[in-house]
Amino acid sequence: MEQLLREKETIRAAVFHENLSLLERDRAAAYFASQEQGAQVLLCSEIGSEGRNFQFANQLVMFDLPFNPDLLEQRIGRLDRIGQTRDIQISVPYLENTAQAILLRWYHEGLDAFEYTCPTGSAIYDQYYQQLVEYLAKPTVLDNFDDFIKSCRAKHNQLKIQLEQWRDRLLEMNSNGGQVGQDLANQIAEQDNSIDLINFSLNLFDIIGINQEDRSDNLIVLTPAEHILIPDFPVLPQDGCTIYLRSHSSTF
Repeated sequence: MEQLLREKETIRAAVFHENLSLLERDRAAAYFASQEQGAQVLLCSEIGSEGRNFQFANQLVMFDLPFNPDLLEQRIGRLDRIGQTRDIQISVPYLENTAQAILLRWYHEGLDAFEYTCPTGSAIYDQYYQQLVEYLAKPTVLDNFDDFIKSCRAKHNQLKIQLEQWRDRLLEMNSNGGQVGQDLANQIAEQDNSIDLINFSLNLFDIIGINQEDRSDNLIVLTPAEHILIPDFPVLPQDGCTIYLRSHSSTF
C-alpha cells in the first residue's frame, strides 16, 4: 500500500507495524508528525492504536474493524485527544454481505460508537457476543438482524442513562465536598495562620543550644552552639544552615 501511494499517487506515506524496532516506529511517527515535508499518510497495523498520540490529524481510515468495541475506541482515541481542534472524519470502506458490513452496522447503529465515546461497549459485547458471532459467521443470512441491532441500541441507551446518573451523583458528592469540604478548608487555613509552630521552633532552638542569627524578616541562620545539648541535631550540619520562615508557618 505504501508503495502504491508513492508510485501511483506521489503521496508520502510512513509505515508503522509490529516488525519495526522501537526506534524505527519513533522515526515513522516523527515523520508523520513533521510539519515540513513529513508523511501525508501513516499506515498502521493494530499496534498503531496503542500509546501514540496523533491529535494533529483528523482523518481516520479503517480498512478493517476490530472485533472488540474497546479496540475501536482506542483507534479513534489516537486522534481524539487533548489538543484536537477539529472534528474527526472516520471512513470505513467495506464490501457488502461480509463480516465487515455486519460490524459496521453494529458499531454505528447499535452502539453509536463512531459519533460518541462508547462506555457501554464492553457490557453489550459480553451480553450479545454469541448472537454477534453467528451473524459474522454467516453475513448473508440476516434473519432478525434489524431486531438484533434495535435490541443492542436499546440496551446501550439504558446503560448510558444509568452511567450518567451514577456519574452525576458522584460529582455531587465529591466535587467540592459541600459543607464538610468547606469546614476542612477553614481548618487548614486556621492552621496555616497560626504562629504556634514558629514560636515552638524558636523556643526549642534556645533550649537545645542552637544559635539564631536574623538575616532578614524571614531568613534565620542556625548554627550549633558550643554547648549544644544534642550534638547530632537532625538536619543541622556543623557549619549551620539557613531556614525560611513564612508569614504563617516555618519551612526548613
